[in-house]
Amino acid sequence: MLLALMVALFASPADPVRWQELVLSIRPDPYTSSDTVTLCRVRVVNNGGGSWPGRRLRFEARALADGRVVERQIGRFGITLAPREALETIVAFSGSYRTFEVVPCLGRDCSDGGRSHRSGGRRRGRKR
Repeated sequence: MLLALMVALFASPADPVRWQELVLSIRPDPYTSSDTVTLCRVRVVNNGGGSWPGRRLRFEARALADGRVVERQIGRFGITLAPREALETIVAFSGSYRTFEVVPCLGRDCSDGGRSHRSGGRRRGRKR
């Protein structure tokens, strides 16, 4: 009976993240500089009453040049985000950029600007 209860608890889908209660922000890390790499601090603030495991708080950080996305990094936070608290993590871009944006990942994957990211699946090649 106890085993069945535990299986039911872990098998039930988790509540969706209430992003309307969370605020994401991104800024260049003021303590590092390089001509070839830009490090940014991504921060999430919980304005709601619930706690969230950091691994569920996935985001897409974007480096912009001339108003266009030139590089993307997908990230997440490490520990639990409690009510009225904040977490930070660092992402790296392989270039020198000044403008950034960050958006939550919704669903299974982050938006990809119309491009498809496929992992696994069939290999392309010669038919046998």
